[in-house]
Amino acid sequence: MAKYSNPFRALRNKNYTLFWIPQSVSLMGTWIDTTLRGWVAVNLFPEDKAAGFIGLIAFLKGFPTVLLSPVSGVLIDWFGPREVLFLTQLADAINATIMAYLVSKNILTPVQLLLLSVLMGISGSFYLPSRNTFIGNIVPKSHLPNALALHSMIFNVARMVGPSIAGFVVKYYGLTFGFIVNALSFVPLLVVLPTIPLKYEHIPPSKRAFIADLKDGIQFTVKNKTLLVTFASLMIYAFFGMPYSMLMQAFAKSAVRTDLVGYGLIMGSMGLGAFIGALVAGGMEPEQVISVREEYLILLIGVSTLATSIFPSIAYIMSFINGAAQTIFFNITNSRTQFVSPGNMRGRTMSLYALISTGASPTGTFIFGLIGNVIGIKNAYTILAFVMISYFFLRRTIVNHKIKSNN
Repeated sequence: MAKYSNPFRALRNKNYTLFWIPQSVSLMGTWIDTTLRGWVAVNLFPEDKAAGFIGLIAFLKGFPTVLLSPVSGVLIDWFGPREVLFLTQLADAINATIMAYLVSKNILTPVQLLLLSVLMGISGSFYLPSRNTFIGNIVPKSHLPNALALHSMIFNVARMVGPSIAGFVVKYYGLTFGFIVNALSFVPLLVVLPTIPLKYEHIPPSKRAFIADLKDGIQFTVKNKTLLVTFASLMIYAFFGMPYSMLMQAFAKSAVRTDLVGYGLIMGSMGLGAFIGALVAGGMEPEQVISVREEYLILLIGVSTLATSIFPSIAYIMSFINGAAQTIFFNITNSRTQFVSPGNMRGRTMSLYALISTGASPTGTFIFGLIGNVIGIKNAYTILAFVMISYFFLRRTIVNHKIKSNN
């Protein structure tokens, strides 16, 4: 019988709790902000152009990751994840403040929105690898999968509640107030983060050689078969799975035929599913987490996406399934990557992880947003679904072939 442990055990770690609580506040503000920016983008253009513009915003937020994630990994290994993480949060707080000002003055333009998206992409390039590496260094390895699951939990509680709050904020207080809330939500984390002690294997200044360190990180990843397989699955999900939620604003408006409140309920359903998924993943022991076959989760996500494309009205239900599978998928791939990476290499492997997850997803969203403009957003979802389902059967075929070859 599989062993199931306390899903909140990482909170016994004082330093992790100090980080987890203010990060929860920050993530709530972030999801309010994300929802409002997307809705602003939808209403800046006609319905038949909205999906493409949302995709462009996602692409511009993710494109810096392609260029900067490997760089961020080296800098994290040089200076430490806490310092890099602090700067990313400060940059995002300033970005939110600028957004609040432009909206309050009613002078926001598409160009300004795109520029702010690029700036968010730059800070995001450093955020994901520094955050994951930071968590990996304030908890023992035995608690790492649980700590990552708990972070997924608060992320998805924020995703569950944030869009719904955003809908009511717009209705009763206006857009500006929502962006101000996000800017203020960074303050607790910025105050607490410098006080959390961190033991990290810095690369000594005398041994720092940027190109050489960058090359070492890439070579380590390429030579590790476990990482290669993990990153292949991550690429498929990020490129073809993530557009499900990232294009949902356009899908909700044109296919489900609902408003911002309805969109908030769909994303709330996805967040609830992700919360349940985080509870499941958080209760599993490390060896159980890293041994789960992630291609089955990609299959489940593909099937839920296909069902949504055929019957848009069940998006509220399918989003729950999609969210649960997504959270378990990320917990598996994130934990596995950190477990097979030595301490002085973790920043670089996690930066490559971020390169794929936050680089491929906006690229896929941009491409399929444009495809949605041409053939309809429902048909774009159908293509996404078939690719993920096909990947599952390809992986199973390869595995079965290897088993037969070994026999």
